Amino acid sequence: MTIISDFQNGVDEALKYGQLVLLKYYNTNVLEDYYDDDVILTLSGTNLWTSGVVLPINGTKGSSDAVLLEQGKILMDDKKLYIDGSVDTSGTIKIGLGSLNSEQYSLLSEGVTKWDVNKTPILKKLYIRKLLTGSLMGE
Repeated sequence: MTIISDFQNGVDEALKYGQLVLLKYYNTNVLEDYYDDDVILTLSGTNLWTSGVVLPINGTKGSSDAVLLEQGKILMDDKKLYIDGSVDTSGTIKIGLGSLNSEQYSLLSEGVTKWDVNKTPILKKLYIRKLLTGSLMGE
């Protein structure tokens, strides 16, 4: 066993105790005949089920979350989602939490923090916000 595989096995073991996460990937189409910001999202046909650990935002002074809170980039009601580092998080995605996907979330513009060990993706942290209507704009 190498250090990388030991570390990856530890992360994988921790993620097993998380909850089911569904990532739905969307293609973005811009409507040229209308306003510049008119877009239509269509499912790309690819959905990915994985396991992830959901944690609340940490507002403790000095934490990285507190800095983002002070800048107005995240809210206390947002969440952090930790998933396997090899999961594709590029483009437009909608995140469903739980086995029945009762809660739908969008990926915040603050985006994704990725940790690698010797250029091997290990873990990703995503800031997510609950979609009150259950849909992304343009879906």
